[in-house]
Amino acid sequence: MQPKYLLAAMILGFGLLALPMTRASADTVLFDSSGFLQGTESFTQAFNLTSAGTLTVTLSNIAWPQQLASLNFLLSSANGTMGPEMSAGTYSFAIAAGGNVFAQWFGAAQGPLNAGVYSLKIEFQPEAGLPVPLPASALLLLSGLALLLWQRRGRTGLRGAVPRTI
Repeated sequence: MQPKYLLAAMILGFGLLALPMTRASADTVLFDSSGFLQGTESFTQAFNLTSAGTLTVTLSNIAWPQQLASLNFLLSSANGTMGPEMSAGTYSFAIAAGGNVFAQWFGAAQGPLNAGVYSLKIEFQPEAGLPVPLPASALLLLSGLALLLWQRRGRTGLRGAVPRTI
């Protein structure tokens, strides 16, 4: 590898190290569905959360063919309910530790068809862990590429060599 390329790779690598490290985050969508409700119905879904974090619930009453007369949501665990009964809207819950969580939503339809549509989305955001060192991994990648280029240069230099005989 020529010295000017090596110097450029080193400057780029050290420049990446100077960048601030950011935390990687991953929201997990536990449940995302729309459903049809006829008359009075109730639904339950269980989730196993592996760590502490924030659970965000979005419940929507969709006006098709007509809005539901009532639509409510309740979140509970083995220790009891995790808040009051909620109507349509977006709510966040702080989960102190992992474990089983139970979501229950229920409603009643109205109108001539006695039917309606709802939408429910439940997301989990685990507590922030250790930062992911992205700049260090970029430096590792660049050093591996430099090594490959250096190794290739060594092989191309042998093409013109005359084999030795004993």
